[in-house]
Formats: sequence, structure tokens, C-alpha cells
Amino acid sequence: MDDNGFIFTLDAAMGLIILFILLAAVTSVNYSPLALSQQIRISHDAQDTLETMATYKKGPEGFTVLQNIATVLAAHNNDKTGIDETGQAAGEYLNKTLGSSKYNFTEVNQINGTIAANAYMKDADNVAVGVKIFDEYIFKLYIWD
Repeated sequence: MDDNGFIFTLDAAMGLIILFILLAAVTSVNYSPLALSQQIRISHDAQDTLETMATYKKGPEGFTVLQNIATVLAAHNNDKTGIDETGQAAGEYLNKTLGSSKYNFTEVNQINGTIAANAYMKDADNVAVGVKIFDEYIFKLYIWD
């Protein structure tokens, strides 16, 4: 082998070593698309659930779920009796709709408190929120797994 062949071979080997080091560095980066897609999913679930509560008509009166909640709260002047009554109705709907997801359904404009919840939010890691305004009420639905 002549000197030129040795130098070209050594140059190619060094290039491959650098390429393998870069490849190892790139593949060792901890990128988890599954966690990102899960966060996007629960974010969509929160908003979609509120949208269905605003459009799904339940009961003989033909009221939507949010319309029924707002009507009962207004009829009771946003007191504890109205919150308890709407909390039961909202809890039934959310338990059926969200399955095993944990949630906290609140109103932040008139009563500024929780209407229905099935877990404590302080224990949650990733929380998604959906917001829907209905009449003078601002409803927020927090969801986490």
C-alpha cells in the first residue's frame, strides 16, 4: 500500500468515528413523543368535554348541561344549595364522559369555586384546562391522568 492509500483510509476511518460519536449523542437524547402526545390529548379532552357540555341537550326541558348548571346556579343565587345540586349533575356527566381521568370542574366568575371534582388537583403532575363562558359564568375544567 502506498502512502496516499494509507492517508485516505485513515481519513475515512476518522470520519466514520466522528459520525458514530455524533450518532450516539443524538440517539441518547431523551425525547419522549409519547408524553407530549398524551399532554396534547388531555388538553383536547378538557376543551372538547366543555364544548359537549355546552351543546349536548339532556333532560325533558331540552337544556344543555352547561345551560342547566347556569340556570340552577342563578335560581339559587349561587349559594351552596345550587352548587351542590349542579355538582351532582356535573359529576354524573363528567364521570360518564371522562372515564378514568381525574377532573376538577370550577366556576371562576360568580362563585369562584369547585362545582364537581373526583380528585385533588394538588396531587397532579400534568394538568390540562378547558375554558367555556356561558351567560355570566366562566367554567373551567381541569383534567389529568
